[in-house]
Amino acid sequence: MRQQDLSTIAGMLPFSFLPEEKIESLLPHFTMETHEKAKILFVQEISKIEHFYIIIKGSAELYFEHEQEKILKGILAEGDTFGGISILMNNSISIRTLKLIEETIFFKLPASVFLELCTEFEHFKEYFTNTFGKKMLDRSYAGIIAKQISERESTMPFFNQPISSIFRPNILSCTIGNTIRQAAAKMAESRSTYIFVKDETASVAGIITDADLRRVAGGRYDSSAGTGEIMSTPLMSVSIDAQVFEAFLTMIEKDIKHLAVTNKAGEVTGVLTDRNLLAEQGKSPYFLIQEIRNAEKFEQIEHIYDRLVPIMLEPIKNGAKSDNLTRLITTFSDAILDKIIQFAVDRTGPPPCDFAFMVMGSEGRREQTLKTDQDNAIVYEDIVDPEKAKACSEYFSQLAEYICNRLDRAGFDFCEGGNMAKNPTWCKPLSTWKTYFFDWIHTADPKDLLYSSIFFDFRCAWGDRYLTDELHDYLFKSLEGWAGFFRNLTENALYFKPPLGFFRNILVESKGEHKDSFDIKRAMMPIIDFARIYALKNSIRESNTLLRLFRLYTRHILTKEEYNDMVQAYHFLMHLRFIRQITAVTDENGKADNYINPKNLSRIDQTMLKEIFKRIEKIQQKLSIEITGVN
Repeated sequence: MRQQDLSTIAGMLPFSFLPEEKIESLLPHFTMETHEKAKILFVQEISKIEHFYIIIKGSAELYFEHEQEKILKGILAEGDTFGGISILMNNSISIRTLKLIEETIFFKLPASVFLELCTEFEHFKEYFTNTFGKKMLDRSYAGIIAKQISERESTMPFFNQPISSIFRPNILSCTIGNTIRQAAAKMAESRSTYIFVKDETASVAGIITDADLRRVAGGRYDSSAGTGEIMSTPLMSVSIDAQVFEAFLTMIEKDIKHLAVTNKAGEVTGVLTDRNLLAEQGKSPYFLIQEIRNAEKFEQIEHIYDRLVPIMLEPIKNGAKSDNLTRLITTFSDAILDKIIQFAVDRTGPPPCDFAFMVMGSEGRREQTLKTDQDNAIVYEDIVDPEKAKACSEYFSQLAEYICNRLDRAGFDFCEGGNMAKNPTWCKPLSTWKTYFFDWIHTADPKDLLYSSIFFDFRCAWGDRYLTDELHDYLFKSLEGWAGFFRNLTENALYFKPPLGFFRNILVESKGEHKDSFDIKRAMMPIIDFARIYALKNSIRESNTLLRLFRLYTRHILTKEEYNDMVQAYHFLMHLRFIRQITAVTDENGKADNYINPKNLSRIDQTMLKEIFKRIEKIQQKLSIEITGVN
């Protein structure tokens, strides 16, 4: 290589990060190579990369080929490089295929020399690891690199299939001008459990199901009335391109048995029913939740949480979205709680006044995983009469004891910190809860800050929602103008540092039961704390972390880059957390836990973790500067 060529390279990224004398020392190591047009120089996941390449003249196409289709495509031109990420992150095996568009001239640097530069100059290395990190935050890219696509599609797990795989377009319809009797006749003729109702514009306005016809047969409606009298509207629908998992969750959450399916144009093309799901999947989470809802005595749901774990194995190991998994577990948990409270009220008699059963922490945020315990409380209306107030206290104390004990027997462990409704402290009238909130906000005691971080993520799981709404109103009103609370909460949150050492290694426990592992739940706390603090500061009522981040983004409190980084980081960490929990149960015959040994992760996942932990450090810096004023 000529000195003139070296000067050209010195002006290119990432070589511009290197000192001049170091660039000079590279002169003997560079060689030049020319290849003809249309040549495939490297093949994805096959070719060994022994040099770092710089394009001096020409261009090349970069892509991943899957089922004869080129995906993750890109173009490299003069000044672009190839091989750095593969050498650093993929054991020098080419991550993507490189095909030359025209005759192309490269400068090559041996992989060993490239690695020495990465070791000696952090900024040089970060040019590649940051690029890799951004790509890896796209789970489709990460999945390809980890060779997961072929594995997923060879088994084609039920819940990860598109709805189109189990759905056949077929639309039975009537008009809004038809009578209920006419609609029922059509359904009977077609042996259908549903019929869509179209309006004057021929658009689908609603749906009538066999359940609606049973209400007519029961005498609640006249069969000569119009279909608009009994149709369900607005219509609940799902895209044909969505996963079966999404349809299942919608049906469970809305407690419906028929879900309209729309095409890419948004037009209704048919319906997906609970029978479709059951016929395809057999004993699915849907079946389990329906079993809970149909239970007539507690013994039918005792230890039922244990039955959820093996059902979750398929969607977790096959890459289901973490927010879909937590939605499922939350729906499952809420179904159990709802049934247990029904049993409790039947046993203790009607409540003497209005009340709400609250859930907090991860359950309050709808972020439960397979390792979960109870965080709950009861709030009831204020009673002026002393005797009645005493009777209410005794009633709800008995109710709470029954509920928490039954939840434990169903599979939800008691909270070690005692943050449960059966603890008399957390079973109080609304005025007492307001006093709690006021005290937690206006004191800096560490215990008070801990309570606020748990109890401020609350939602009404059962009962009279106006009580929790009023408590939310009081909370945000009390926070107005109280900067000291946010400063204290932030300082407390900053104690939770990502487990990243001085030399960018992942810090692990040095002794004890979890030696050589780190707590991924604790590692996620900075993201959860960040979302909570900014949501409280901006009167955002959402308790779910992802929804809080979205609201912060729409209010321009987070930039698009900050929002995307935090959301993708959250998904990645939660995915690893679920994988760890299911592994502990199925492979180790133990209980779900949150402790991960980095040595058990792929090199890609280890690198991704480090990238995410560095980004978490940046969001903590933002939190510190904007809330406490300290850099």
